Amino acid sequence: MLRKTTNLLLTTLLAIATINSIEIPKTQLTSSNLLNFQSEAQARSSGGRSRGGSFSRSSKSSSKSSSSSSSTSPKKTSRVRVYSDNNPTYYHSRSRTGSGTPMGATGTTIFLGILFFGVSGIIIFLILKSVSNASNNKSTTESSNRELDNDIFTISQLQVALLASAKDVQLELTELSLRANTSTEEGLRELLQESILVLLRHSEYWSHGLGSSEKIKLDQAEAKFESLSLEQRSKLSQETLRNVGGNIQEKTVLAPEDESAMYIVVTLLVGTAHDRPLFKDIQTTEALETALKTLAAMPPDYLLKLELLWSPQAENDSLTYDEFITEYTQMVQLV
Repeated sequence: MLRKTTNLLLTTLLAIATINSIEIPKTQLTSSNLLNFQSEAQARSSGGRSRGGSFSRSSKSSSKSSSSSSSTSPKKTSRVRVYSDNNPTYYHSRSRTGSGTPMGATGTTIFLGILFFGVSGIIIFLILKSVSNASNNKSTTESSNRELDNDIFTISQLQVALLASAKDVQLELTELSLRANTSTEEGLRELLQESILVLLRHSEYWSHGLGSSEKIKLDQAEAKFESLSLEQRSKLSQETLRNVGGNIQEKTVLAPEDESAMYIVVTLLVGTAHDRPLFKDIQTTEALETALKTLAAMPPDYLLKLELLWSPQAENDSLTYDEFITEYTQMVQLV
């Protein structure tokens, strides 16, 4: 009886050990598959990011504004005086006309009068034109100073989807972000202009676009900008290249080429000192091109904050059609 009980116990223990030995490899295989899937998803959703600037008013901007105002203050206009010698009249005691006016004096007087009034008219016209130009320049400068000094900003967002065959875009934006000094005004402006040039040079690959521009008060500007930034960054599994305030971080991701790859998406978030929207909704290629050129041509003092995002960042990586329509549902096909 004791032997039977012992044999039964050994059989039970052996069965439990066998079951455990079978289940453990299954658990390890599942974890491995999950890691591989996450790695592939991260590689497919790699993203690049460069940003810098602030909505805070710096003393440098104030000094620029004041110096600009003083340099454009109206100057004293020098008065021009025109002197005209009186035409001498000669009287001859023996040969006078019946009216008492010497021969030829009347024509000379009329000619000099016309010449005098003609020159005076030209001088008056030039003075009035100079005053008008000075007034217009002063008005433009005052309007510019008001925009730079008030508490209203404009936040603009432009998104461009390009076909996957535009792989040079990823490489050029990566190189640009690696060398850009986003901690300075000049570096930030260069980043904006050069990234726009990259897009304009590859306009034949544009497929979809999205644009929004709205004015906003100072106390809401920072929150609005960060909200738009987080919305776009949340679409990335990881940022494989980051340049924030001149601090560069880079991760290496092996992204195998995918035959189903379709799109590359570039996003520009721009905070400026304008007190009005810079463009309307983007529906056409021409509208997108105009909006990009408007951002690139703005005065240096107006650019306050900038963030450039592009996905995927890896050179041999791009979004599939399903990923694109899932993450970028608001983008409109350009016509």
